[in-house]
Amino acid sequence: MDTATAHCDTINEATDTLEQGTATVTSAEEGAKTSPPPPAAGWTRRLNTPAAGWVATLIATIIAAAIRLPGLDNVRTLIFDETYYVKDAWSLLTFGYEGTWAKDVDTAFASGDTSGLSAVGGYPVHPPTGKWLIALGMKLFGQADPVGWRIAAAICGIITVILLCRLAQNLFHTPALTLLAGLFLATDGMAIVMSRTSILDGFLTMFALAAFLCVVKDQQVSRPRLEAKLSEWEGLGTPRRGWDDAREYFARREHRPYAIGPNAGNRPWLFAAGLCAGLACSVKWSGIYALAFLGLFVALREVTCRWKAGHPAPIRGALLADIWWAFSLMVPTAILTYIASWFGWFAHPSAHGHGRSGIRGFAGSLADLWLYHKEMWAFHNNLSTPHTYQSSPYTWLAQYRATSFHWANGAEITGCASEKCVTDIVALGNPLLWWIGIGALALVLWTTLRYFNWRTGVIALGYIALYAPWLAYAHRTIFTFYTVVFAPFVALAVAWMIGLVAGWVSADGCPLAAPSPDAPS
Repeated sequence: MDTATAHCDTINEATDTLEQGTATVTSAEEGAKTSPPPPAAGWTRRLNTPAAGWVATLIATIIAAAIRLPGLDNVRTLIFDETYYVKDAWSLLTFGYEGTWAKDVDTAFASGDTSGLSAVGGYPVHPPTGKWLIALGMKLFGQADPVGWRIAAAICGIITVILLCRLAQNLFHTPALTLLAGLFLATDGMAIVMSRTSILDGFLTMFALAAFLCVVKDQQVSRPRLEAKLSEWEGLGTPRRGWDDAREYFARREHRPYAIGPNAGNRPWLFAAGLCAGLACSVKWSGIYALAFLGLFVALREVTCRWKAGHPAPIRGALLADIWWAFSLMVPTAILTYIASWFGWFAHPSAHGHGRSGIRGFAGSLADLWLYHKEMWAFHNNLSTPHTYQSSPYTWLAQYRATSFHWANGAEITGCASEKCVTDIVALGNPLLWWIGIGALALVLWTTLRYFNWRTGVIALGYIALYAPWLAYAHRTIFTFYTVVFAPFVALAVAWMIGLVAGWVSADGCPLAAPSPDAPS
């Protein structure tokens, strides 16, 4: 690893600090090097300010809203899994828990007839938060209005574009790249369909991406603080860099001193990350992978910070100084948030699963909920009923098997003057974006491992946490539209690769130009 690369973290953390609106630059920056900017990067460097990043975010948001909000009531019937989630949402508004619906009531429901709902507890197989969000839209627009069914999904889809833009800006400080990433997601077919259809995966995407952004914000605040404390600590040894130093360190069998060293201090962004991850889990259980891998990422960053500084026992020091605290902020927060999301179930003994444990009181309710979760786990793990549009996760990156959400022809189509009219709603990502994304992912992985570039590492982590676990469930009945949860990272990977080719960013993670200290935040 070359000298310039060795200084990249120092320069990047200074850039992060400026993005936070702080004009203080530590003396550690002095003498640090950045990657030489190519001529093509000139105009982007002139626009490289936090204000320009917000302008890029605004442009992408307006386009996302213009695509997602109009015509939510064009299809006035429940489509695909809306038959479960929209009706359950109305049940939550009516009873506070999911009741039981009679069979074949979708047409009646769409016309305003809810007589098919009974107070007998139904058997929902997903947590309630996503359905509560759908219920909010129905509370505002009414039960029979398709806009009410779908407005929450549309708003969450717009928020997801905003979150991606802010993640891109916080990682790379390049408004052009921020705009590209936001536009790629705003116009992606998969993201659009999932933002205009009232099913759970769009809500999961929003909360998972918010958790990623919170962790990145934590790194921007806590990393410079920890590095400053380590620089003043008397227990440091020789700084380390690269794979050669790592092999040498682990090859030595010498006694390592019991040294802990300083910690990074208070970390509210990790609390926020735990909250967002808990909300993701309370939409769909797959949100737990975001929590797990983000926690591992934070732990690894704690170790590498001490490693690079020359800490004599970086793993032990990280565990005893910061990792336990990071765990305490993230994991219990996520667990409590998840349990709290079941408030409607706790409050209504008629809801499914109550009384199974035979234990009274709140402890009995917790035991009942645990047994209910075991029942849900068995359902999901054994779900293998064949479906026309099921797909293998090994083909998802290529968007090989699209999912048809709705098909109608002739008189079923509003405004059709001919029997030859056909309408079809297909959840399919932009093939060009996703196919290029395969190459972008390979480049992201190589860059992360070659240069220890934590910024591209965040992109790789998005794939690892939100896509890779599905490879273990290829035997189940699963669908390509599940890819919407990591679609933001596909957009970010392609935008970053374009930025690399255009000279907006460097492979080693060194900024080509830091924002001016006087730039607005």
